[in-house]
Amino acid sequence: MRYKLLGVFCIGVILLFILNAKTVAIENKDSNTEMTDERAIEIIREIADFMYLGEKISHEVSCRESDGYDDYYFKNQEYEEKLYVYHRDYIKDMAYNYLCKLYNIRFYRGRHTQSRESESEFSNCMYYRIYTKGKFHIKYRDKKSICVQIQFIKSEFLAEDMPKISDGEVYFELCEDNKWRISKVLQWYDDLAYYDLGHGMRLFFDPEYSLLSDYEEFIEKYGYDSKGNRISMYISTSDNGEFFPGSATEIISGTSNLEKLKKLSKFAACMAREEIYARHGKIYTKNSPEYNYFRTKRWYEKNENFSENDLSDIEKENIKTISEYIDSF
Repeated sequence: MRYKLLGVFCIGVILLFILNAKTVAIENKDSNTEMTDERAIEIIREIADFMYLGEKISHEVSCRESDGYDDYYFKNQEYEEKLYVYHRDYIKDMAYNYLCKLYNIRFYRGRHTQSRESESEFSNCMYYRIYTKGKFHIKYRDKKSICVQIQFIKSEFLAEDMPKISDGEVYFELCEDNKWRISKVLQWYDDLAYYDLGHGMRLFFDPEYSLLSDYEEFIEKYGYDSKGNRISMYISTSDNGEFFPGSATEIISGTSNLEKLKKLSKFAACMAREEIYARHGKIYTKNSPEYNYFRTKRWYEKNENFSENDLSDIEKENIKTISEYIDSF
């Protein structure tokens, strides 16, 4: 009898060991440095489908039972727990915040699944979502990074002049804990919205002619400070569509205008500087952001004989002031 009990105990220990080994293998199947191309693609599709299909509380409902908060939730609390696991095990913070914006997922404050990105007037208008039925392929990979080229599909409400399907990329990074996580998601229309240009992107880009290279050049020029940090590209003008309506006759370095200047993003300041030139008819490269923007202004008329000598001393001083502010980024 004693030997039988000992045998049962040993078998139990062995089964427990096997079960534990399987559990560990499941939990860490993506921490292997030899992560397959197929698994990387599978993870993207799995997370995107979940974020898109997870049932969220509608805009008409202000809060869930007894929470007392006014943000949006998944109707099923288990979905929030599932998203928390995805975030913890598969998605780095920057990519997580981006995906939450992409799928309009917001959470009440104080919970671990809260999206930590602050809201601005224009940043909540992402145009495309990941097209999980589209074409996916590995663009490149090395020992610590994987780039997957994927496709995005536009939202139904988007203007007809934007392409229905657009390419983008998802990057994986091998982290210090030996787990592969999504570190970055890129789709250039959504990037312009996410980094505060929002609906204003239509003022600067013509989807029929703009290319990925145009976006990359634009982001490099206006979307980073001198230390390489991402910065907002938020832009807003006065009621008459101008940054400084009186910049031809008023010195911007005056108190009120200087305070206004210091609130502008780097991109907005660059456009404010160009506004001075544009009033004299400066000609811009066709389909450039400046061309697309100023051609919509009723006061703009191109001048084939434009010269900087046409500028007044006040305008030259204002250009100098704005340029010094731009250089401070």
